Amino acid sequence: MRRQLVLKGLLPMVVVALALSIMLGVQHMRAIDAESQAVARIQSMRIGSSLEGWSGDDALRNALASALSRSPSTRLAILHRDDAPGLVVDSGRRFDEARALRLLVNTSKGNLETVSDGSAAHERRVAGLLMTLLLCAGVMIVFAFARRAIEREVVAPVERVRSRIDRFLHPRGTHVAPDADEWHQIDALLDELVELRARHDAALADALRQRLQDIARHTRFVEQVGDHFRQPLQALSLFVAGMQPGEDLRQRAVLGQMRSSLTRLGELLDGLLEMARFDAGAVEPATVDLIASDLFVRGRAGIEADAARLGVDVRWRGGRLPIRTDPALFGELLHRLVANAVLSTPHGRVLVALRRRGDAIRLEVRDNGMGLEPGLETRVFEEFTRLPGHPGYGLGLAVARRIADTLGGRIGVRSSPGRGSLFWAEFDAMAIGASARTAAALSRHPAI
Repeated sequence: MRRQLVLKGLLPMVVVALALSIMLGVQHMRAIDAESQAVARIQSMRIGSSLEGWSGDDALRNALASALSRSPSTRLAILHRDDAPGLVVDSGRRFDEARALRLLVNTSKGNLETVSDGSAAHERRVAGLLMTLLLCAGVMIVFAFARRAIEREVVAPVERVRSRIDRFLHPRGTHVAPDADEWHQIDALLDELVELRARHDAALADALRQRLQDIARHTRFVEQVGDHFRQPLQALSLFVAGMQPGEDLRQRAVLGQMRSSLTRLGELLDGLLEMARFDAGAVEPATVDLIASDLFVRGRAGIEADAARLGVDVRWRGGRLPIRTDPALFGELLHRLVANAVLSTPHGRVLVALRRRGDAIRLEVRDNGMGLEPGLETRVFEEFTRLPGHPGYGLGLAVARRIADTLGGRIGVRSSPGRGSLFWAEFDAMAIGASARTAAALSRHPAI
């Protein structure tokens, strides 16, 4: 991968940049040479123009000497004449002969040859060469930094991704050909990953289909068990209800115990069947928009008799909140938590409150009863965990936890021995905004 990125990506750009730098340096030095030649030619023409109007060797020599004195870069002037010997005038200045510029111009007196100093042009050419070398060196430095950056930002992450995919697919060793380049290795690993995902989806679909079949089978089993147990219990209940013990006190006591046992057995069967329905996944919530006061009215009607018998004062708060939930399941959860609080608080007070926290709804049932022991808080929602003073088999709160799980919420308890308990259940995305329908429902059902 590094070789491909360097050869196919960076190297062409570097070659183009170096070529442009060299071309720029060559053009710069050519421009220096052309400028030096032009300046020297102008000086030669100026020296040649100084010969106009003069005649005789001495006058021409003096004119050349005067012109050379005004041209500090020109050392020697030679006038070539066809009808007379040439005149040579030397200014006496000395410079490197290798850097001399020789030019020949035509004048009215003959061909004038001048020898000028080219040191300034040579220095400028050296400076241009150094500038070209520095520019090429800068291109190479940028190439080195870009190569390191590509290795760090592109090659290294891609290699890490390839290694992670390879370790995930082949934890016992790589199966990709080591001589293949990085891109082919990644492509092969992605093909394996796609194949693995397809197998996983197929296995997940089979597992889901098997789970649905198990749920259907468990649902049928629960229904059959319920029917087979309910029929004998109902027949036995009718038989006991029709018995007349007469005046015998012992028979009356036995008949009362039978009726109580049948009632508790029915409650146990109902609790077990309800837990089995939740555990089998046979309960699907059907959410609707409603007002909390609708649930409070049904909840108060279901607990009113027990509250009056035990002398418990039940207060309700938050009935005006609009919520989106399954009314049957949420009402059952509310009833079980309130019934548990009423049974734990004879001659006490119970506060039922529904609070909004953003888009979440929190149900709180607080009592000032006997409270729970510290070790009991962690087991209170387990099956067959009986609370002190509660009749039954300890299935009410276990069913309440399953209802909260089915509704997608959380349930918990906070308690202090002798000071009461707080049972709460919190549900995300259950709160909704008020609407015209909600306002109409509020007008029909005032807050409790």
